Amino acid sequence: MYLKFITLFVLFFLFCSCKKENISESPSKEAIPLEIKYGKVFFDYDQIDYYSTNLEEGKIEELDKNQNKSKVDKYKYTVTIDETPETITDLAFLKYMEKIGFVKKKIDSSKFPEINKIFIEKTASDGYAAACVPVFRDILIFKKLGKVIGIAKICFGCHQYRIIGTDADTENFGTNNDYEKLKYILNSI
Repeated sequence: MYLKFITLFVLFFLFCSCKKENISESPSKEAIPLEIKYGKVFFDYDQIDYYSTNLEEGKIEELDKNQNKSKVDKYKYTVTIDETPETITDLAFLKYMEKIGFVKKKIDSSKFPEINKIFIEKTASDGYAAACVPVFRDILIFKKLGKVIGIAKICFGCHQYRIIGTDADTENFGTNNDYEKLKYILNSI
């Protein structure tokens, strides 16, 4: 009984001694918007091929298990989960895109100005570090005069990306609601 009384007293004391803090700001303080400065566009292009797949979460583990069964299975894994392509000249995977479950669409040039606002250098960053393995279900192939000049692999679930073929600073890609804007554009195609 005595032990119960002491335990209750300690809990009551701890509860009462917790400091409550008023978090509300005074009305005179206004939020200062983060100024974003834009730099160089990532790619100088005249065509974008958009590849997408509806790979289900449950099938991802299967990709890893099956990657050594055939060339198609290997590409399915390396394109969707891994680092393929490693360079802008590593284009063999493009021959397999439809075989590994991607659907190809052409992005109308009327969307290019909106896309340029996303694939551009930014000085401000409101990004975060993702703690998941990216599954690249959306891939953009940027071309100039029929030649591939840039590739962007996007994981909308993790907000991760892999962009190759540009010397622009891609570090702040994804800030300023880039993922939401890009997803909206791609869903409208």
